[in-house]
Amino acid sequence: MRRLARFDLNLLQIFDAIHAKGGVSAAARHLNLSQPAISHALAKLRDAFDDPLFVRQGNRLVPTPAARAIAGPVREALRGLDAALDAAASFDPAQSTREFRIGVRLSGEMPRFSSLALRVRSEAPHVALASVTFRRRDLVMALANGDLDLALDVALPADDRLSRQYLGTEPLVVVARKGHPRVDGALDIETYLALDHVVASSRPYGPGIEDVALERMALGRRVGVRCQHAITAWQIIASSDMLFTLPRSHAEVLDAIWPMQLVELPLAVERSGNYLYWHQAAQADPGLAWLRAIIVDQLGGSD
Repeated sequence: MRRLARFDLNLLQIFDAIHAKGGVSAAARHLNLSQPAISHALAKLRDAFDDPLFVRQGNRLVPTPAARAIAGPVREALRGLDAALDAAASFDPAQSTREFRIGVRLSGEMPRFSSLALRVRSEAPHVALASVTFRRRDLVMALANGDLDLALDVALPADDRLSRQYLGTEPLVVVARKGHPRVDGALDIETYLALDHVVASSRPYGPGIEDVALERMALGRRVGVRCQHAITAWQIIASSDMLFTLPRSHAEVLDAIWPMQLVELPLAVERSGNYLYWHQAAQADPGLAWLRAIIVDQLGGSD
């Protein structure tokens, strides 16, 4: 604590900017300071930590091991301080020009983000909203350092640094083209297994939850096509007799654009819950509290 009392906390903001932007000039533009001021602050930082902190590689300043070790805690501390200061002020959605960055997996953007964006913009017409993909292994750090403000995902292993709120689950449905010779408003398990299937996943291989359920029944289905996007699978289904299984909200969005048959999945599956995640350092942020409430109201209660 004695060392902290002698430390200029403004230097930590400059350290964070250099680390995030990869250079003195970029950090100066980000903080609206002069380049000599940033260079002078970097010299003070190097002296305080007795380490060069950043070394030049080409056009970038690359952090040393010491800088990498403190980058996360520094960013988290700055976010906590920002949240504490924001908590003392009110958040006015109608006037705010803030940008919110929400982590959304690619497969979950289509059914969730459009309705959320419209709701947010209706209440806060000047804010900016960004859907940002993320790797699950990097989620805690992304929420800690401000790359993400919130995240939407399935149940993940518990982490003391994160808070989460359950948003519910939703059923799977099976999609078949209109006029399908073997599907007319309903589907039994025998027909489901007899027909070929399309799978849409960003993963190059691996079973879906319906395949896990079938394996428990000592059954299996034949996947004829594997693609990356639901819209691609939808196009294939429209011109074939294959089937496509996906969450109801995904199917309803696509069905409104290109109508198909949506029928009940003829087997019981263990449904994965949807969750909203945020870092505990941002718990008191009034802007994020407002956005969390909107997300829970807009996307919650799908059981």
